[in-house]
Amino acid sequence: MIDPLPSFRAWLFAHATEIDALLLDVDGVLMTSRAPMPGSRELIASLREHGIPFLLLTNDGCNSPAQKLADLAHSGLEFHTDELVSCGHALEELVAERGWRDETFFIMGELGDPCYAVTAGLRTTNDPAALAAGECSGVLVGEKEYDWEAAIVGVFNFLKQNPQAPVVVPNPDLYFPLAAGRLHASSGSTVAFVQFLCRNYGFEVEPIFLGKPHAPIYRHAHRVVERRVGRSLAASRLFMLGDSLTSDILGGRNYGTRTGLMLTGITSPALLASSPTKPELVFSSL
Repeated sequence: MIDPLPSFRAWLFAHATEIDALLLDVDGVLMTSRAPMPGSRELIASLREHGIPFLLLTNDGCNSPAQKLADLAHSGLEFHTDELVSCGHALEELVAERGWRDETFFIMGELGDPCYAVTAGLRTTNDPAALAAGECSGVLVGEKEYDWEAAIVGVFNFLKQNPQAPVVVPNPDLYFPLAAGRLHASSGSTVAFVQFLCRNYGFEVEPIFLGKPHAPIYRHAHRVVERRVGRSLAASRLFMLGDSLTSDILGGRNYGTRTGLMLTGITSPALLASSPTKPELVFSSL
């Protein structure tokens, strides 16, 4: 078991020369259920005061970057547009890379307002009938409240007929934190159920994941922070601070960043002790 340090901010300013930029998770680290975490305002103020580059790195797949910034502002955390990178930003690069512009994708749920799939150049629909009619090139797995049964049945039958069609999952997380220690199922759980159905029927579906712990969001964030500081940065000089072992910590380790785990979100000390994924450092508070 890694002994937790009491304060990330105290550790950071004692080791600031070792780090070129911070990648900060949002939910479970800076805020929870649209309320700020204790110490979050003070941390951001200190980063700005001392000129330490940082980016918010979020797997929030059901809010556009504008909505996420508005939620943060509502909780008293003000950020500029270029200080946030979401799993949706990596979709723009994927659409350009695959030549999908103006193709129609079925969205399970929502992908923010404005919809970041549309911003990336796709046409979208939420109507399962469009899947049955062969009007869709692929599937995007979103979140929020929607008719899960109709969407899953529609996608399952679409993939049965089109097993090679792309299934894009901006947010790979299985769940995310709510207030009072509660958890909410996320889009990673939805696509896992779709994969289970397809596998049971006899074929495999390999989703394209964009968010943490997968590389697309880290590559995008790395390029953004390099543009901001005006020079190349080694991944080993970036520091990923998050509350999820399977998202933030595993993703940071795979990409080559340093990692710090906050015990203020979804990871308990017992879960940390039993997990094969370990962060470099653990913190009890910001």
